[in-house]
Amino acid sequence: MTEKAEAAEQAAPKAAPQAFPYTASINEPQTVALPLPPNVTVPKPSISSITPTEITIGDDSTTLYVTGENFFADSVINFAGQDEPTTFADGKLSTGINMDVWHGPDTVEVFVKNGPEMSNVEYFTFNEAPASRSKKGK
Repeated sequence: MTEKAEAAEQAAPKAAPQAFPYTASINEPQTVALPLPPNVTVPKPSISSITPTEITIGDDSTTLYVTGENFFADSVINFAGQDEPTTFADGKLSTGINMDVWHGPDTVEVFVKNGPEMSNVEYFTFNEAPASRSKKGK
């Protein structure tokens, strides 16, 4: 590098830290190339609540709502170890819970991802159906 080029590089203003978000499709698992580019900060999401927190086997499918901080259009809900199609609206995240895939009682982890940053974990419970209850002929 010439002295003139070195001087110009040293005199150039340094780039300000770049803010999140990265873009990702809500219909595909979220990916962010690692390592992150220099000066990029990704805010860590934080869950304050999930609604509902439980459901009974045999109930209809429903929507899970997640409230908290540092949620963006590219944030992804991870439910039971799977990144789920996630919608961001009114500062909340949501995803569907397909009850056709749950056949027994269970408790699963729920957390939010902003690229490589993960939130605290909340728990969602699938309660056993009463013995007299069956789902539409199943």
